[in-house]
Amino acid sequence: MKKSLLGKIGASLLILSMALTGCGGGSGADNAAKPKEASKGDAKTDASAEKKLSVGYYVSGNLGDSGFFDSAKEGLDKAEKELGIEVKTVQGGANQSDWPTGLESMVASKKYEVIVVGTSQMKETTIDLAKRYPEQKFIYFDETITDVPNIYSVRYNQREGSFLAGAFAAMVTTSTDLKAANPDKTIGFLGGMDIPIINDFKAGYEQGAQFIDPEVKVISSFVGDFNNAPKGKELSLAQYNSQNVDIIFTVAGPAGIGGLEAAKESGKYAIGVNSNQNMVQPGHVLTSMLKNVGNSIYRAIDLYKKGDLPFGQNESLGIYEEGVGLAKDDLYNEHVPQAIRDKMDELQVKVVSGEIKIKQD
Repeated sequence: MKKSLLGKIGASLLILSMALTGCGGGSGADNAAKPKEASKGDAKTDASAEKKLSVGYYVSGNLGDSGFFDSAKEGLDKAEKELGIEVKTVQGGANQSDWPTGLESMVASKKYEVIVVGTSQMKETTIDLAKRYPEQKFIYFDETITDVPNIYSVRYNQREGSFLAGAFAAMVTTSTDLKAANPDKTIGFLGGMDIPIINDFKAGYEQGAQFIDPEVKVISSFVGDFNNAPKGKELSLAQYNSQNVDIIFTVAGPAGIGGLEAAKESGKYAIGVNSNQNMVQPGHVLTSMLKNVGNSIYRAIDLYKKGDLPFGQNESLGIYEEGVGLAKDDLYNEHVPQAIRDKMDELQVKVVSGEIKIKQD
């Protein structure tokens, strides 16, 4: 009887073992092999995932401008972290004659699926390269380029943003709450170069000031380039000390940093540009007119990866799209009187709603 029972148990165990093998349980050796095969498959998947979008960023100048070059880099850094791309940045330096060959060197290397470049000074060079290298894709910022099938361009409605800056400056110069504001209704504008894009800033600035008070006068100076900070400081000091200006809007890239230094040295006020420069000279830089370049570049890379970036077209981003605006941070809240802050919030709402119309050329 015992032998019969043992035999039945043995047979049952044998059947169970065979069933487990058929279901994938298998022997120890088989089980060890299975994970190795899966691991090879995973390695192939990982290799595919590691192939990242290669993006080149050409700076027609140098980083450290506390403006749109740095802002664009911040947007690319964010995309590198969150969208899984690889970014290589090349700085062209201060010598403008080097910029065309520098950009073409990046294009000719064929290392980059997309090249990000910007500013009005690189427009014609980029169009020429796009036509000679039709396989190269470009994301171009701060200028309008259309009908070139491998270029997507984005522009920022700086006239809208500058309107806010002008209204702000007009309220500062007539303020009785700001100690450095003098009785004269005179505000300043410092431009990098006397070119259309800078004059577009100036036009919006003048409109905003006139909207608040038609008696406000705007004094303008141009550096002649975007790099000469000492000259930017010299011109700004002349406005502050000789022309009764108490606040200057500095639209001069790195040269504008000299203007911000002049505001501190003379004990007056300034408005930064492109990115938040309020912390450059706290208490003197009361706000900054923002061009949210970084956000637009991140958005463009995201659209490109999804296959939705409209090449051959231009997009213009204004206050409504958060492409431009004023920097309202803790320093702004600390140094700008409440009455001016409230009025600026009101004006921004009215511009977005269309109640306030800003003239465009």
